[in-house]
Amino acid sequence: MPLCRRWSTVALGAILAITSLADAGAARADDGRSLQQVVDRLGSLAPSFDSYSEAVLAISVTRLDTGEAASFRGDVRFGPASAVKAVWVLAAIEHSGLDAVEPISHSVIYSSDDVAAGVAIDLAGGLDAINEYIRGLGMHDTDFYEWNYPREHVRRSSTYPGPARGRNLTTTNDMVTFWRLVDEGLVLDSPEGDAFIGWTSGPKAGSDANRIVARLPEEVAATAFFKSGWLPIGRDWQLPDTPDGPGEVIILTGRGVSVGAGVITVPGGPSYAVAITAYDGRSWGGMTSWVEYASCVLYSAIAEEPMECSRSRDPGAIALHTAQPTGLLIEVAARRGFLTVDGWAADPDAWLLPTLVRITVDGRSFGGVVPAIPRDASEIATPRFHRMLLDELAAGTHEVCAAALNDDGGVPVAMGCRTLTVPG
Repeated sequence: MPLCRRWSTVALGAILAITSLADAGAARADDGRSLQQVVDRLGSLAPSFDSYSEAVLAISVTRLDTGEAASFRGDVRFGPASAVKAVWVLAAIEHSGLDAVEPISHSVIYSSDDVAAGVAIDLAGGLDAINEYIRGLGMHDTDFYEWNYPREHVRRSSTYPGPARGRNLTTTNDMVTFWRLVDEGLVLDSPEGDAFIGWTSGPKAGSDANRIVARLPEEVAATAFFKSGWLPIGRDWQLPDTPDGPGEVIILTGRGVSVGAGVITVPGGPSYAVAITAYDGRSWGGMTSWVEYASCVLYSAIAEEPMECSRSRDPGAIALHTAQPTGLLIEVAARRGFLTVDGWAADPDAWLLPTLVRITVDGRSFGGVVPAIPRDASEIATPRFHRMLLDELAAGTHEVCAAALNDDGGVPVAMGCRTLTVPG
C-alpha cells in the first residue's frame, strides 16, 4: 500500500504528540511530578560513564498513562546504527503490506541482519520515501542518507551525504515519538500493528541487542517491545563482503554507539516509551553500562520499586557508589523538651533507597541516624526527613548540625547547622 494512505492518521499522531508534550509540562507544574528530576540526576552522572567531551549520552522518556515527558540531551543528533531498522520495517508494512514484510521480519528485528534491512528499505519505497514518511510522524530531526548492505547494492537518499558523510542521524526525542505512536496505534491498524509489536517484543539475539532491558526483571523484558543498535569500539568489526572477497576487518576507535528504544510496561502499572543512547564515546564498557543503568533507574522510578541498578562491571564511581550526597537542614525546633529536625538529603547512588542523616548537637551524635526516604518518584531529587528525636535537650543554646552519610562508607557530607535555644 502507498505511504500516503495513512497521512491523515499520521497528522493526527503528530498533533497528539505535540499536545501530550504540552500536557506533560502542565503536569509537572501542577502536581509536582518529577520524572525530569530523575533524568537530570542521571544526566549529572553521565561523565562517570564516559568523560570524552564529544560523547553523546542522552535519554528521552514519556509516560504513556499521563503524557509526562523528560529528556537529557534528547535533541542532540547521533548515528543510531541498527536501532532504526524498526522504523524501516514499519514503513515497509505501510508501503508494501504485512504479507510482503513478514518473511524478513525475524531477520531484521531479532537478528538485526543488515542485508535483510536493505530489503526492508526497498519494500518501503527507498530512503527518500521513508524520510518523507517519518516527517509525517513528527520525527523532524531524523534523516536516512545511506545503507550499503550488501556492498554491491548501495542505497542512498537524494540528500546524500548529509551533514555526517552519509551517516544516518536521529535523536532520542524522535525515537520516543516513534515508539509512542506505535503503542497508541496511530501508525498501523490491526492486525499490522499487533504483528509489528509482536515482532519487536522480548529479548533479541546477543547481549548488545538487549542493553535497554538487561537490568530489568525478566517478566518486564519479556513484554517490552524495542529495537537496539550498536557499533562497538575497541573490537574487531568486519565490513560487508564484496564481490572480490571478504570484507575488511577494522577496529573502531570512535563513532561507536550503544542505543536502545521502545516501550516498557510495569506489571500492573504504566507503560512508557524510552530511548537511551551512548554515542561516540571512548569507553565501550562505560557506554553500554550507561544504557543498562539509566534504563534500570528509570524503571525503578516509574515503577516506584527500589532496585539496585549498579553492577560490578560499571565504571568505578558507579559500581562503588562514590557519588557525593547533598542535602539541607531546613529547620530545628525544641518541642516539649525534645529536638525535632526537618530537611532533605539525597545520595545520587541511592535513588529510591533511603539516604541516612546523622544529627549532632554541640558536636556530639544525637539520636542516632535519621533516614531521608523518597515517598515516591516525585521526591527522588529531595527526599525529606522529619523526625522527633527522643533524647531530651538541656536548657540553653545549642548548635544542631546535620550530615548526609555516603552509602559507600565515605566521609559524611555536611548539610548545615542551626542554632537552637531551649528555654530553662
